Amino acid sequence: MQAIALSPPPIMDRKRFTELIRQHHLTLLSYARALAGSEGTARELVQDAFVAAWQSLGKFEATRDFAAWMRGIVRNKWREHCRLHAREVQLDEAALSRLEETLSSYSSGDAELFARLAECSGKLPPPMIEALRVTYDEGRSSDEAATLLSMNAAAFRKRLERARDALRLCLSKND
Repeated sequence: MQAIALSPPPIMDRKRFTELIRQHHLTLLSYARALAGSEGTARELVQDAFVAAWQSLGKFEATRDFAAWMRGIVRNKWREHCRLHAREVQLDEAALSRLEETLSSYSSGDAELFARLAECSGKLPPPMIEALRVTYDEGRSSDEAATLLSMNAAAFRKRLERARDALRLCLSKND
């Protein structure tokens, strides 16, 4: 019987790693934001995950799903963060699984969409940006957001509607 020589799995180089990080950064940041509920903590988690991934790169097989691997690292960094900050509210395993299922359906092309969305958001007037931020980044209801911004609820909803319309128009121009 003749022995079959198996070639080792391909190893990822620095250039490819950098490309993948750029490609998945915004999706990972959204995932971390959903886990942590805070922009600052999310950025910290993603940064720590990138460092950990770089340090463990020799263990990563280039044939594996990079996005899933990175989400796992972000999730582990979040769990570590939760252990260190035990008083903060944590997601339970069921919620974490639902979030993972949702994000696993995103393709790498979604990173481009997130980048375009960020670019379009940056073109909006500050009041519209603030309306989007408190609604989507902070997850507040329109009534809570209106109170926070010292506005009438109906006026806030109209501002949010105009912000969404402006984003929709900007995104359609970039297609």
